[in-house]
Amino acid sequence: MASRQNADSPDKPEDASAAQAAQSQTAECASGLLDYDALLAGETFPKALRLRKPGEFRHVFANATRFANRHWTFLVRENGLPIPRMGLAIARKQAGKAHDRNRIKRIARECFRKQKRALVGYDIVILARQGVADVDNATLVRSFEHLVRKIRKHFQTKDTQ
Repeated sequence: MASRQNADSPDKPEDASAAQAAQSQTAECASGLLDYDALLAGETFPKALRLRKPGEFRHVFANATRFANRHWTFLVRENGLPIPRMGLAIARKQAGKAHDRNRIKRIARECFRKQKRALVGYDIVILARQGVADVDNATLVRSFEHLVRKIRKHFQTKDTQ
């Protein structure tokens, strides 16, 4: 039986796996394997735009800027890539039923897909807040779009300073 190496081993710094993922995506782009323009141009939500590995999530959680409103909390961190990436962390505590969590995730993915051009260069972890399961879809979409505007405004003013 082969042993798996623990991702939290003390050999690597905490952000090493996320940094390696970003370098690997940059290398793939340089070699022509990843076409960032095509990722942003399409209406799909490909794997390259997702945070998938635990190290990528830890990288965002470690030092993120937090944006929140009544329904969502966004943890945002610059990723150094010409694409945005999103991860979802929808807790059972916030939406108890699986079908509610799935609906919330579906709405978040769709909103991100539509707003991805406005979020280029950032990794975003999206968390649902208490009571989000009782809110209608249109309100969740408006709330999501409000936070995207807030993020853009924050980072635009930060860049001009």
